[in-house]
Amino acid sequence: MFFMIIMRDQYILGKIREPGDAILDIGRFYALDSSLGSNIAIDISKPHIILISGKRGYGKSYTMGVLIEELSNLKQKIYGNISIIIIDTLGIFWTLAIPNNREEKLLESWGLKTKTFNLTIYTSQKNIPFYKFLGINVKPLILKPSQFSIDQWYHIFDIKPTDPFGMILTKAILNLDSDFDLSDIEEWIQNSEIDEYTKGVAENFISLAESWNIFSKNGLEINDLLREDNIVIIDLSGISDNNLKTGVAGFIGDKIFDIQVEKRKQYELYQIGRIDDKSDVSLVWFAIDEAQLFIPRNENKLGRRVFIEKWLRQGRQPGLSMILATQHPSLIDQEVLSHCDIILCHRLTSQNDIDSLSKLRPTYMTEEIKDSMKKIGIERGVTLVIDDISESTHIIKIRPRYSWHGGGEPSIITKKER
Repeated sequence: MFFMIIMRDQYILGKIREPGDAILDIGRFYALDSSLGSNIAIDISKPHIILISGKRGYGKSYTMGVLIEELSNLKQKIYGNISIIIIDTLGIFWTLAIPNNREEKLLESWGLKTKTFNLTIYTSQKNIPFYKFLGINVKPLILKPSQFSIDQWYHIFDIKPTDPFGMILTKAILNLDSDFDLSDIEEWIQNSEIDEYTKGVAENFISLAESWNIFSKNGLEINDLLREDNIVIIDLSGISDNNLKTGVAGFIGDKIFDIQVEKRKQYELYQIGRIDDKSDVSLVWFAIDEAQLFIPRNENKLGRRVFIEKWLRQGRQPGLSMILATQHPSLIDQEVLSHCDIILCHRLTSQNDIDSLSKLRPTYMTEEIKDSMKKIGIERGVTLVIDDISESTHIIKIRPRYSWHGGGEPSIITKKER
């Protein structure tokens, strides 16, 4: 029998049995007269795939920030083995380090106070002075070329294996030592017996990659991201090339998956007494803003191969969870929606977006999703929750953030100082 847990005047989503302490306080029930009811939380003792959708300006990124805050609170309180990694497309989540003084009175009305969160931001070189000025822990986003698979290089350069450069790049990588740099690829190609035109094309591609300033033999070890005590933000706002953005996110996601699978194997060997060392298995929460860019519909992108075929289909056993935010659920790969066990849907008006969610309407919903959406109204922060674990739906108001929200829209009109 499925039911929603009720305890201490608090409703717990994402669980069908008695929950423990691993819960995220996300808001309160919202009535049609705009009054607020009991607190509502999400149990995260097991992995989840959470989708946040909504048109621009209605709380999509704000809600993701609330979930990140709650995960960080949980990590600091009782669960040090939670790793939190954000793929930040627009560079807006650094404000987690700034108190939400703007909504201090609103927080007080909820019985809450402002709070800041410790961050480690990996970003391009040009963004580093900005974060240093703010006193935020920042590191250069530098990755090792030798750790990228040939398939990932195809994606980043937007080439095919049968293209002239694709063929020579494959040969170069297969013939180089295990630890190589971009200059080693270029040198191998220049010394190979191919025509000068293909060498020139290859040189242009390698020069382009060098200009991005994110590849080096001395790049970071992806496992270090999982060892961070802070929230980890991969700020991709300094990267203009979309293939590179999605390539970086796909590469990091792919490596984390492999690391977690191996750690889980070692943990099981310890459990059955075959080895003495207990593997440190962390529960990874991977949040992607503007998810439609990384897992697009009807495109065989790297993101699909990593996040759908690995994270969504196989990620539960190695302890992988995802938070995906998009303002256009119709543009995201539709298989993603079928894997989500919790959906938080803010206001949507695009018929295509509403239709994409309606196709996945669960049998336990007593009305169409479009009819449920009408109950949300136009108030920001109100969301329809579809909880596929307890098989229930609710309308809730997301709590105010402890930290500053950097994803709001600027206004041309400001109060005149007196």
